[in-house]
Amino acid sequence: MRRLLPFMLLLSSGCDVMSGAKRLDGDEGGLVIWSSTDRPVVRELLADFRRRHPEIRLTYVEMSALPIHRLVERRARHGGDMPDLVWTSAMDLQIKLVNDGHALRYASPQGAALPSWANWKNEAWGVTAEPVVMVYNRRLLPPGAAFSSHAELLRILEARLPQLRNRVATYDVTNSAVGYLYLSQDVEASRLAWPIVRALGANGVRLFPTSEEVIADVSAGRSVIGYNVLASYAFAGRRRNADVEVVLPKDYALVSSRIAVIPAQAPHPRAARLFLDFLLSRDGQRHLVAHMMPSVRRDVPSVQPLTTPESIQRAIRVSPALLVLQDRLTRKRFLEEWRRLTAR
Repeated sequence: MRRLLPFMLLLSSGCDVMSGAKRLDGDEGGLVIWSSTDRPVVRELLADFRRRHPEIRLTYVEMSALPIHRLVERRARHGGDMPDLVWTSAMDLQIKLVNDGHALRYASPQGAALPSWANWKNEAWGVTAEPVVMVYNRRLLPPGAAFSSHAELLRILEARLPQLRNRVATYDVTNSAVGYLYLSQDVEASRLAWPIVRALGANGVRLFPTSEEVIADVSAGRSVIGYNVLASYAFAGRRRNADVEVVLPKDYALVSSRIAVIPAQAPHPRAARLFLDFLLSRDGQRHLVAHMMPSVRRDVPSVQPLTTPESIQRAIRVSPALLVLQDRLTRKRFLEEWRRLTAR
């Protein structure tokens, strides 16, 4: 689990991002964000918000999605300091917060520019539209083993090549909320999902809690193939190491979103609304695109390598359909099958 990394931005006075917005009251001068998005990725975004709202003291706390969810649920029920905005890639967990009554409703004026799948009840907001991809180390991949789809990956894995033994990597879905989400969506999208899991297990799959760690393992050459990672991190890995090849599967590509929720007990709800508006605005989205996180807005172009043809997109909708993933019996059966196929 990623360590808690507090990021304090202490600011002074200035103007609002929204034309005509009033200065915040004294008790609204703070803003606490809990997020699973890496701090370096949002540094410019936060700095821009700081310039626009120097009257707000911003605290950015980075940790993994599952601990964030557990903390918010616990404090909502039993008391304790709450964040003003929660922003993570665990879409199903964010929807659960909404369904359990822990979210504040806010009709952001930026919502008109978003696709219908990116907003549920004005309480959960999809902020990005990120493809889920595969990676491999081109220096280490055996000749003729390049792949461009799930079916081709399965063929390579089932060949049981000695170069891949104990050198394939993916999320540990038992400990990663995001990994569990992606695999569950794979199972809905394709009959190849479980056979791929079985083939990963047969090759001695290495398991990690985050996309970054899977990609780092491939980049370092400890693994040759990485499965089901976020494209933003994959392309960042390729920028650091040209041996990392990113595969946007040609048969289908899941499109995930980092979801923002304002907790019902947020101590600074007005400041949270201002930040959400900025996050969804064209300027806010451009900061994310600069870090290879494709915009959820229709009017902000994405970086070319991440452009996903609509014909293969399978957007994970911000909707109550995700709640089935948190049903205890469903989750228990799903993880039992995972453990059986990966021999864990």
